[in-house]
Amino acid sequence: VSTQSTGKNEMQASIIIFLSILVLAVVAQTPSKPVWPRYFSASVAQHHYNNREPPRFFRWFYDSEKNKDRLDGITEVFGERTWAQVIFDHTIQREYVVLYQPSTVSCYYRNINTTLPKPNLANVEYIGTALIDDLPVYHWIETDRARGITFQYFETIRYREPKRIDVSNDREGRSETWLFYEFDACAQDPELYDVPLFIRATCTSF
Repeated sequence: VSTQSTGKNEMQASIIIFLSILVLAVVAQTPSKPVWPRYFSASVAQHHYNNREPPRFFRWFYDSEKNKDRLDGITEVFGERTWAQVIFDHTIQREYVVLYQPSTVSCYYRNINTTLPKPNLANVEYIGTALIDDLPVYHWIETDRARGITFQYFETIRYREPKRIDVSNDREGRSETWLFYEFDACAQDPELYDVPLFIRATCTSF
């Protein structure tokens, strides 16, 4: 009886050790929480769903120390397609829009009226891995059931850089996706975030 009891205890101990090792292995496979980059330059495709907005493709520059963003891309103004540079100065809550057409430059400003994703990733939960454009990525998610919002974040495994953001709002029936290409996670030329003085002198409010 003593021998059987000892053998049973040893088996239970082995099972406990095995389960402990398994738990540790799972924990070890979970990567550290992602962190939004302090500065970068990236080509971005933004897709809106459940409305009539066409997809947008632009270059996005960001510098947390300057507290500024800049978007470069094609936009439509008064039925004409034109090259636009939009600079967001978050310190003074001012948005500058500079439009370039052949031989013509127009500049406008207003209070910031656009939201760019700067997610706080402290509360995201790890889902697993996936592939985006054949690149291995980590998949994270955060759900706000009170507001009906689901946030998904994908980052490259190799460099831990943003690859895709999905945001859906069930209550308002809308969602959007941000896809990141050619990501450059370093500080950019600080002059990129300033409207040249000779152009800024012509800016009008809108």
